[in-house]
Amino acid sequence: MREVKFSFPMAVLVLLFVAAGCGEEAPPASTALPATATAASATASATASPTPSATTVTPAATAQPSDPSLPTGFPLDPDSPTDRVTGPVSSRVIEQGAGPPIRRATTAQATDDPVAANSSGWNCRVHVEYEGTPAVDWYVPVGTPVYATTDGDAILIVNTVANAFDYYAVDREPYIGDPDRARASLNPFPGPGGGMGVYVAVIGEEFRTDYGHLAIAPILGAVPETAFASPYSHAFDYASAFATPQPFTFGVQVAQWRVRKGDIIGYTGDAGYSEAPHLHYTITRRATGERLCPTEEPGFTDGGWLFR
Repeated sequence: MREVKFSFPMAVLVLLFVAAGCGEEAPPASTALPATATAASATASATASPTPSATTVTPAATAQPSDPSLPTGFPLDPDSPTDRVTGPVSSRVIEQGAGPPIRRATTAQATDDPVAANSSGWNCRVHVEYEGTPAVDWYVPVGTPVYATTDGDAILIVNTVANAFDYYAVDREPYIGDPDRARASLNPFPGPGGGMGVYVAVIGEEFRTDYGHLAIAPILGAVPETAFASPYSHAFDYASAFATPQPFTFGVQVAQWRVRKGDIIGYTGDAGYSEAPHLHYTITRRATGERLCPTEEPGFTDGGWLFR
């Protein structure tokens, strides 16, 4: 896999990504993202306006005193509640708002009890098992604001606006929380799973952060009109154009704009290979392509970025 550098404008921009969607096979962790491939063209940088002030929000809960180029802190308000998986295996459900705050749910992901560790989203160890690479998920309601954790170029990428479980009529229950291995196949669909569906990649000098399974309609409010690649715009019919899940390596670059740490870059959704409404978050060191564990889980040499 490799990251493709683009020039604006283009009618269709396909991204072969070092960012697998939930539950789909990931490229090897050693795959490198070229240090010079910022996925930003001179034309786009010159014409894109800054994020509107209405969407440039840095809540006290997410503000970080560290270097803004480092992916520290939470992409969600750490004091907001999570959703929680409850009930016995084979009849589990997700209760909205019944989980602990993001901060405590993230701490719990490091526990040795896999059910407790994944009751409000998948931890890094489950991601490695199912995707071959670390990431973290938080189960939260659709429409929850998502914040950039670094300065950089934000790129809105669309694979599909559909949810693969719904599209193929596949039961989600075996996958929510700690997956029921007896029933949760790695490849449950008869066709492509749609990867991260709708997602934003923020490309900084040293790190790349990805924010997956976003909702397309509300995210458009965070995108400046001049940031869109032709033929896309705020008024474009994304529901029709991206109605079908595609392989996780496929993505269309819809828009690109400059963001700062703490800016709202989107809102959570349920698109792609998503067993429940959630945010999928990854950190990649661009020089090596190494995917880092955002949480403080055992077994990862460079983890705990959320708490730094």
